[in-house]
Amino acid sequence: PALAAAAESYAEARHAAEVAARVPGLGRSVEWARLGVYRMLTHLPHHELHPGLEPLLADRQHLPLLETLETYLDLAGSVVAASRALRLHRTSLYYRLQRVEELACTDLKDGGERLALHLSLKLARLSGRYRPRDARPDG
Repeated sequence: PALAAAAESYAEARHAAEVAARVPGLGRSVEWARLGVYRMLTHLPHHELHPGLEPLLADRQHLPLLETLETYLDLAGSVVAASRALRLHRTSLYYRLQRVEELACTDLKDGGERLALHLSLKLARLSGRYRPRDARPDG
């Protein structure tokens, strides 16, 4: 009804399109109201990441560790669910998570650390610094 609402609606649609392009799991297009945590994250500076992620993001060889961490965090820290989703033996999952802790100088038993890492991975995805294999058009 108001011109101000049209501008806000346009901004929301633009943000939703940007998120949909970076997060294939949401679908080709997504409504602003269905963005979940990405609604909040689109307003945060993308360079404000957990400092422990920097070395992992800087080296492409660590992509499997980042994907493992994201899956584990997306599944509420469930080793059983993450090992199934990744088609990975639980021992291998534990090893990868231990490597993440070592390289990121973090402790995944700490809820605050898990939250900071999880949000940082999502921010890194939005900024294009983290491109998991599910987000690449070629594979």
